[in-house]
Amino acid sequence: MRWRTGLLAMALAAAACSSGQTAAQPRHAPAATPTPRATAARTPAPTPTPQLPPYAIESLRARAYPGGQLTLGDQMFRGAGFTKYHMSWPSNGQTMTGTISLPDGPGPFPVVVVNHGFIPPERYWIGQDSGIFGDPMAAHGFISVAPNWPGYSGSGPAPADLPQIVGQLVTALDLVTAVSALPQADRSRIAFVGHSNGGGISELAMVVDPRIRAVVLQAPVSTDMADNARMWWVQRPDSLAGLGTPDSNPDGYRHLSPRNYLASWEPPVLIVQGTVDHTIPAAWTNATYTALQQAGVESKLMWVPGGDHDLVGANLDSAVSAQEAWIRHALGM
Repeated sequence: MRWRTGLLAMALAAAACSSGQTAAQPRHAPAATPTPRATAARTPAPTPTPQLPPYAIESLRARAYPGGQLTLGDQMFRGAGFTKYHMSWPSNGQTMTGTISLPDGPGPFPVVVVNHGFIPPERYWIGQDSGIFGDPMAAHGFISVAPNWPGYSGSGPAPADLPQIVGQLVTALDLVTAVSALPQADRSRIAFVGHSNGGGISELAMVVDPRIRAVVLQAPVSTDMADNARMWWVQRPDSLAGLGTPDSNPDGYRHLSPRNYLASWEPPVLIVQGTVDHTIPAAWTNATYTALQQAGVESKLMWVPGGDHDLVGANLDSAVSAQEAWIRHALGM
């Protein structure tokens, strides 16, 4: 693909909202202080504090997401009040690709990151499962960006040391840094939208990165990552990296599950799901909503009558309208 650089600059390092540094620090206990040696007996060495794995939410909160220069590629098409382009940006030493829909005018415009669901890479086409959620918002004055996940459509490979969903999260948060540097972007107003597995990426993002100010989960996977592993991941062992299975590593799954990290300061969350979704169990969605409510997170659950996992027609229109209204409310627009 031929790329050309357009009207882009690196994010200011002093701007906390675009620095890629998250506010939280590692929640490790301080190392034990050695006891002075006794004269008559040897004092045992202190037990070191266990190091959390890189996929733990505590580790992800402490990680930097430097991003880099976002490069515009070829124009894909002109929409009603916006133009859609191919794009690329750096993440984890690789070049990632995706799409960006830029509204007409100088901005600043709020930003929506749209995370598509799981699709086998050989069947995926650029913009699949993301344009339907992002382009209508670009037509209404939002910058909409959608990553092609690691290994998809020209994106570099996934990090070998991270479970697949965590590598996708890192890609998305590096994209937040890159897009925040655009002169048209309002980096104080960033929302995440995710469908299915993309909802799981968005669930992680909302408990990891304080730059995320609004979240819409369209038929999302479970906030208990053990549910997702038992349903899908264990059938694709290459997606697990060092995580293992829920039975072999229950503590690892606890540290990767957003449900265990919800707090009242999380961004407002809207969940949208069809009543006849054949992919995501309603019990998962109800459990996520209950956990949000119990944590004091502003949240709403919207059931779409007769809707399946992939909403179409009037059901999709209803979901996207509710999505935009929720994001505008959460961003104070």
